[in-house]
Amino acid sequence: MTQIHPHSSDPDLFDDEEAIPAEAEGVAATVILAVVLVLLALAPLATRAQPVGKGWYLAPINWPVFSLGMAALAGAAIVWPFVKAWRGAPDPAAFRANALWAFGGMGFAIEHSIYFCVYLLAVAWVGFTIATVVFMQFIVWRSGLRGRRWVFVSFVVAIAIVLIFRLGIGLWFPLSPLLKLFPSWIGNSLGGVL
Repeated sequence: MTQIHPHSSDPDLFDDEEAIPAEAEGVAATVILAVVLVLLALAPLATRAQPVGKGWYLAPINWPVFSLGMAALAGAAIVWPFVKAWRGAPDPAAFRANALWAFGGMGFAIEHSIYFCVYLLAVAWVGFTIATVVFMQFIVWRSGLRGRRWVFVSFVVAIAIVLIFRLGIGLWFPLSPLLKLFPSWIGNSLGGVL
């Protein structure tokens, strides 16, 4: 079997690949560096203390800090030239357009990820069933599926999700703050369902 090296001299072999602008690489490295720095800051909270009587090299924090530190150094090596190029860009608008290319096809995914995060917050405040039904209806509407059939299908899927999680897995949530605003008999009778 013949392998083709990616740096081959034949330009026709890789016509389908896009050239990634250096500015986009810089933006991606900046985002990764920011995540790495946050994880480094959280490492002491996410690991246990060093075992008593054991060597320092056995501390649970060592390898996460070592690997994240290596990633931070690599990210900084890419981010520093990016920041210098950004400050000295003769055409800031073109530089920004090339930099935002890093997120080119991710707009839809990022948007729906934000919706899902809002859904997770809503579960805590309005309850699992209500949040799931509203989330499914909103996602179907946002996706452009606005017919009665899709509203019904998303409602049935939401109810199926609730039944699977409630009855199949046995996942139950405490009474939501929304239901605590109503008289106690509503929370007592509907709290377990909603």
